[in-house]
Amino acid sequence: MNGSLTDTIVAPATPVGRSALAIVRIDGPQSSAILESLGCSPLPDERHAVFVRLKKDGELLDECVAIRYLAPRSFTGNDLVELTLHGNPLLVQRVVSAAISHGARMAEPGEFTERAVVNGKLDLVQAESVADLINARTPLQAKLSLSNLGGSLSETAGRLREGLLYVISRLEAALDFSEEGYSFIERDDAIARVDESLNGVQRLNDTFRRGVASTRGLEAVIIGRPNAGKSTLLNRLVGSERSIVTPVAGTTRDIVRETIELGGLPVTLSDTAGLRDSDDVVESIGIDRAREAARRADIILQLIDATAPDEEPVETSAAVIRVYTKSDLADVPEGELGISVPAERGIEELLARLDAVVRDQFVAPEGSAVLVNERQRLAAVEAESALRAARFSLADGSSEEIVLVDLYRAATALAALTGGISNSDVITEIFSKFCIGK
Repeated sequence: MNGSLTDTIVAPATPVGRSALAIVRIDGPQSSAILESLGCSPLPDERHAVFVRLKKDGELLDECVAIRYLAPRSFTGNDLVELTLHGNPLLVQRVVSAAISHGARMAEPGEFTERAVVNGKLDLVQAESVADLINARTPLQAKLSLSNLGGSLSETAGRLREGLLYVISRLEAALDFSEEGYSFIERDDAIARVDESLNGVQRLNDTFRRGVASTRGLEAVIIGRPNAGKSTLLNRLVGSERSIVTPVAGTTRDIVRETIELGGLPVTLSDTAGLRDSDDVVESIGIDRAREAARRADIILQLIDATAPDEEPVETSAAVIRVYTKSDLADVPEGELGISVPAERGIEELLARLDAVVRDQFVAPEGSAVLVNERQRLAAVEAESALRAARFSLADGSSEEIVLVDLYRAATALAALTGGISNSDVITEIFSKFCIGK
């Protein structure tokens, strides 16, 4: 952030647009004085909602409800005023401008939440969860964000770090009294405790794939040869005519995308060009894009025309669901999934199969500690690497000094995970992605 954390800042806390109500926040040491300057006199008691006619230079700005929070008992930990206005953007802008004229400045993206982190009201994981919660597109995504906002990941990381500090403190004590020959922790006990932390960090790292999928959603790509029914299936699954459907092979040239909810997550379905050798320059570009989309996909629906069952091999690490189309016109091999969109055959079974794949392979368990972004993953990976090195040194009989180097490295990585130790550039990057007013 470019501004000082001691500045008084102001911003709308609700989206721009017409609505019944809109909220404006004023945070910082001058927030109460600004409220008084806008016509609220005498100032209300802390946490008491009062009706106020906001004015500037004697002109009525709006009639609103004002609540005053005093440090440290506020979202940010600072003195904070929240004004609930009528939801006309013109009124909101006039009130914001009036607050600025009385000494506030416009808040930067994420600055309110950054202040909450700096003042110890939230840690970094919880702050990131605020952004994830705002951007959640399904109830399941919201539950995961609320779990991390409630402290599930922070508590797990803190507990693992506390276990390491127990070992560190005793190895440090052994160093202090090395000449006297005292031992404050046996090697086997230290190894057991490091193993416990190592197993915990490994379990955290194992959650990353599901955590990322659960927060950003999934990519499902429909592939197959021309006229296998890819566009027809996409249109059926999304409930609208998104892709052009004709009997002419090669109609789809570019990727057509639409998002639906499956297994509790948003899944973006992509209709792609039919896979075949083609001399048509434009179609060839579409085919290349189809193959690239398949390589990056989380899930692939591989469609095979039951009337001409010729498969096209595709390189992918995605979960693949093979689907035989046109099952009303030809038999489907035993044990395979067959569908016919015109006959409404097999569609519910396909949706159930997709739902199961999403839940079994990608959804993070509700209420559990889950890594949800690359910053968190890198911190956990660093902790695991350091713990492995410390465990090796302990088992190898290395000195306390050597073991402590890696134990401190692991403890620092776990602290960085929750923001106990953080780089200012990391802070700036995280909060720059927030909306203004949050």
